[in-house]
Amino acid sequence: MDEVCANLLNAYGPFAVFLLLLLSGVGIPLGEDVIVIPAGVLVGHDRLDLFSTAVSAYLGVVASDLLWFSICRRYGTPLLHQRWFKRFLHPRRLLEAKHQIERRGTWVIVMSRFIPGSRTPAITMSGMLHLPLWKFAVAECSCALATVPFQLGVGMLIARGVGAENTARLIQTLVGTVMLVLLLLLALGWFGRYRAHHKRFPRARAAWLRRFRKKKA
Repeated sequence: MDEVCANLLNAYGPFAVFLLLLLSGVGIPLGEDVIVIPAGVLVGHDRLDLFSTAVSAYLGVVASDLLWFSICRRYGTPLLHQRWFKRFLHPRRLLEAKHQIERRGTWVIVMSRFIPGSRTPAITMSGMLHLPLWKFAVAECSCALATVPFQLGVGMLIARGVGAENTARLIQTLVGTVMLVLLLLLALGWFGRYRAHHKRFPRARAAWLRRFRKKKA
């Protein structure tokens, strides 16, 4: 897959960067780093223009995530009323999760950008539980301003013989591990406070979940 992406980048330049990233928004498993870092390598070798590549990469990252978010929001939420899903997760737990997404969903999206393997599940969950679009867009656009230049920069350093692609993944893994530990500590603290006072966890209104119940013929 890496070789195919590299060939497309060589042939079609910044347009290929945007197109390949957009494909990941419809479920094709193309890692962002698999596309953006090689694009940075080509920029470092003066085979791609830095500005047009950076703009294409940024727009591609944001557009692909917004596309997948919209698909999950439109078609994923009705799955919550499927019998097999109810066996997996009780509706009350869903409403509790919905409440937390409304309160803290922006930070979930931000942290998922740095925790390996969590980006797609976080976007899927946020879409299905209807995180407000503006909150998702703010988190996504802000994070991409950091991750896209970082990955392009790594690619340019590789082109100059400094570091390797594994170095970028190692840095991201280390940052993600720290953020995951902090997230778990915050979650445990929140859980402990409610348990200590014997309170029920806050929930969203049940009317939100009823909207997606299938109507009987």
